[in-house]
Amino acid sequence: MNQMIQTAKGRVRTAFPVIACFFFLYSIIVGFFGTQYAVIVSVFTSVFQSQRLKDHTFFYYAHLLFNSFLLCILAYISSFSLPLCILLNFTVPFLLVFLHSSQFNPKGYFSYAMMFVFLEFRPPTPDTVAAELFVLAVAVAAVAAALQFYTFLFRRPSDPWTEVRRGLDELSELMDLMAGGNISPDTASGLRKLELKFHTFSYSEHRFFSSKKESVKLYDMFAILFQRASYLASDTSWKKEASPSHLNAIHQLAAYVKKVREEISPSDNQALEEEARELLDHMDLENGRLRIFFRSFLHMMILILKEVTETDAPAARWHQTSMEELVISLWRRLSPESFEMRFAMRLSVVLTVSYAISYLVDITHSYWLPMNAFIMLMPAYEESDKRARTRPIGTAIGCVLVYLILPHLTTTASQFIFALTNLSIMYCMTPGTWNHPIFSTCYALTMTSMSIPQNTAISVRLLSVLAAMVLVLAVNHCIFSTSGEKLFRFNVRLLFRLHNSYWDMIWRTIRGFADLSLTREILTYFHMIYGETESYLNRQPPSPQRTMNQKAMLTMWQVFSELEQIEFLLQLGEVDKKDQMQLLHLAAECQNHFTRGSASPLPKDFLSGSENSDLTYIVRRYLVNARAVSEAFARFA
Repeated sequence: MNQMIQTAKGRVRTAFPVIACFFFLYSIIVGFFGTQYAVIVSVFTSVFQSQRLKDHTFFYYAHLLFNSFLLCILAYISSFSLPLCILLNFTVPFLLVFLHSSQFNPKGYFSYAMMFVFLEFRPPTPDTVAAELFVLAVAVAAVAAALQFYTFLFRRPSDPWTEVRRGLDELSELMDLMAGGNISPDTASGLRKLELKFHTFSYSEHRFFSSKKESVKLYDMFAILFQRASYLASDTSWKKEASPSHLNAIHQLAAYVKKVREEISPSDNQALEEEARELLDHMDLENGRLRIFFRSFLHMMILILKEVTETDAPAARWHQTSMEELVISLWRRLSPESFEMRFAMRLSVVLTVSYAISYLVDITHSYWLPMNAFIMLMPAYEESDKRARTRPIGTAIGCVLVYLILPHLTTTASQFIFALTNLSIMYCMTPGTWNHPIFSTCYALTMTSMSIPQNTAISVRLLSVLAAMVLVLAVNHCIFSTSGEKLFRFNVRLLFRLHNSYWDMIWRTIRGFADLSLTREILTYFHMIYGETESYLNRQPPSPQRTMNQKAMLTMWQVFSELEQIEFLLQLGEVDKKDQMQLLHLAAECQNHFTRGSASPLPKDFLSGSENSDLTYIVRRYLVNARAVSEAFARFA
């Protein structure tokens, strides 16, 4: 019992800012403009709920205002005729998913899509469209005030340097473990998680059709630094030849990382750069793998220390999104196997069908059909199916409660208190569970029963939720069905396509057309997809198949790390023309091998006669691992 009370207190504490925001918006919108605009309160409460843990600038609020006006106008146009209703309910949700969601931010579309769907409930007329736009402007101003007030009370603006120092601290501790010979699977896993964490930070700052923030550069570069150490921990072949001097060198490097963690600055890192160069100059390691690690690690550290203090034009160009990068990102999203395409199609079909039915039938509150369908349809196939089964149960219970309680609430004030209390409890519940819709149903039916008979409202609510359940289940199973297992297969295929794309980047570097922004974009995207596959496999029950897939994915990660090291040697200018020509030949053969339908084998050896021992070592490791993942490619291609 005590545990239940503590859980309830925790939920109320978490939901309290959202509930407070709802009442703040409700008092302004409904208090000044009337209950016909109550739906706007729900929309902007959702905006607050999704944005309260993020930092915002004036431009975000200007963007929110512009999008709100645009979606209001589109909702207005959709009411003109059935063809326009069908056209806009297909294209608008599709574009919202494409522009605001990704596999790593699947619900990025939700607030704007909710705004469009809910504004269609009662679209403005020619006489009221100006008034509705004004109400939206007031709502944007109110939610901006609420977000800024919440930030002032409970949050501080995020600082990339805090995360960088925390990451360097963790890196130095893990490197000390490696130097002590304690390289366990947990050590390697910890370094991979650290690398993925910074790739995630970087990707979370990406915006489609927008420039990149300064923090993206910082996160990308440190992710590559962590990847160097992560690869060393996962490739333990160097330990066989490691001497005490080698392990002592790793200890020295760990101590240097700690010093960087304490002294790195966006203004002056000259002393740290000089110390890194001194470590490079005095490094005398015969172990090929360790030598490559030390050189690549320290070169990257020097590059980071220089870049974080750069203020000239080349650094500023990092913020620009190249047209080629934009086209590649768009092309990736247009793939039939991409998350964005598959979910955008499902959402568009559900809203088109449900709003077309709502447009055609002459039933009061028929918009409850698209509303319920929208709430049931989620990016994750399993979550969507769960909602389609739990929402009708909660709705039925809510209808029974309203049927039993509402007749005893004889005054308008008591009905408002009952409705708003239920809505407050709803914000404390977990969306998607059977109990969440109990309270949303009580709120909706209480408010609706003020204008239409209670029994009519209950009947329409039940019919709407049942029709929405049938529609969502049908679309989930028939149109671009995407279960977790199927998405895993698509992700594995995408990893191999990204592998081939990175060989293209190596080809471009050799030919003198290198685009570091695009190269890092592919690198970040690869590691984000790898994180998704690893997360999926970790959720599966233990089995020989899971173990085999985990080993294949880890080897694929090593393959990509080796490609990145080849690219790094090229950027340092340490690969001569003869070896560059052999790399071009290798790129063509490897890309052919990892192409669907190809029977082309991998080359047996490479760089015979090359004097570049570091490049030879990396390429031979790459070929060993590439052969190991060929079986996985054959299974998933």
